[in-house]
Amino acid sequence: MTDAFVLGGVRTPVGRYGGSLSHLRTDDLLGRTMVAACERVGVPLERIEDIVAGCVNPAHEGMGDIARWAALAAGFPDSVPAITVNRFCASSLSGAISTAHAIRSDELSVGLAGGVESMSRSGWAFMKGDAPFMPRGPIFMLDTMWAGAGGPPNPALLARDAYIEMMQTAQNVADQYELTREEIDAFALRSQQHATAARDSGRFAEEIWPVEIPATRKEPARTIEHDESIRDDTTAEKLAALPTLPNTTQMTAGNSSPLNDGASAVVLASPTAAEELGVEPLARVVASATHALDPRVMGIAPAFAMPKALERAGLAPEQIDVWEVHEAYAAQALGVLRELPKQLGGFEVPDDRLNPNGGAVAIGHPFGSSGTRYVLTLATELRLREARYGVLGVCVGSGQGVALVLENPKAA
Repeated sequence: MTDAFVLGGVRTPVGRYGGSLSHLRTDDLLGRTMVAACERVGVPLERIEDIVAGCVNPAHEGMGDIARWAALAAGFPDSVPAITVNRFCASSLSGAISTAHAIRSDELSVGLAGGVESMSRSGWAFMKGDAPFMPRGPIFMLDTMWAGAGGPPNPALLARDAYIEMMQTAQNVADQYELTREEIDAFALRSQQHATAARDSGRFAEEIWPVEIPATRKEPARTIEHDESIRDDTTAEKLAALPTLPNTTQMTAGNSSPLNDGASAVVLASPTAAEELGVEPLARVVASATHALDPRVMGIAPAFAMPKALERAGLAPEQIDVWEVHEAYAAQALGVLRELPKQLGGFEVPDDRLNPNGGAVAIGHPFGSSGTRYVLTLATELRLREARYGVLGVCVGSGQGVALVLENPKAA
């Protein structure tokens, strides 16, 4: 078995729902990002042996295998295969892990993992009835941005509340860990402040690929360089004044991740391939893990997946220099932080090692893209800090969690 290295990659700025990226086709957004990742790393497109891309909502341009359609549209050779995977919010992270597995088993030498989501362009779906070719009668139409997770409900899953709304799972986590509105909002404020600092210092420029937006009749051509959901005017008072979301007592628009568009991609390779390409690896893939639990508290699954990954890596939590915990909701991330000490022998994640550049509450969460965005963010942060080990954990709708441990080779 050989090592698998993350050579580098790019991500787009995360666009707001209906914002600057909303007029770009979803397949073009992914394809251009994958090409940009190869260009930034210095890997010719023809050297990519396989592509794995994550996308949660299939109802858009490129529906079906958007990874393949995006690659062909963007100019990858016909000989480069591609597959689209869906593990909801950890889709592209799972793609990166699968690519690393193939490299470590000597079945692949250079691969690309990426992901995309355009919530702005999510389509509508007309559902067929039980009988084939039904020409008459009522038609069930779904807004796939909301219903793409499950489609028409399965009675067995409906009976066990598996289709619970994500904001309600966050409320369940808040109730289970007895979180207050004040500490939830404080964590959301922390996310905004850290993300603002990362943007203003140029830290995010290390990973962002600026997106060129063509001119229209009303607006000139422009370049999008910054995440659009970061709010540098956020205060505790403003967060406290926001009303709660339906069917919750503490979830608000300010302490939840927003609706977003975006794409990301990373190139992975074996040590031999990296040497042949003349590329210095950014990070080494050390270990990964998955975990599943009751969908009604889906958000805390990373608190179990991350310790599993650390155990497989042979690492103690004290050795981890950077912890990236997905922030689908501030309450969900806090729940993970409350549960982790129970799974790690009392170890509590130091604040200065946690989400140093903010998280999805501030940056945004384009579902299919977030996984490889975290891989790139963590690998880059380890290099900039001259730190050795980092771990990331992403919660998954339906009650799953995925974790990955990375090592900075220069600090080894």
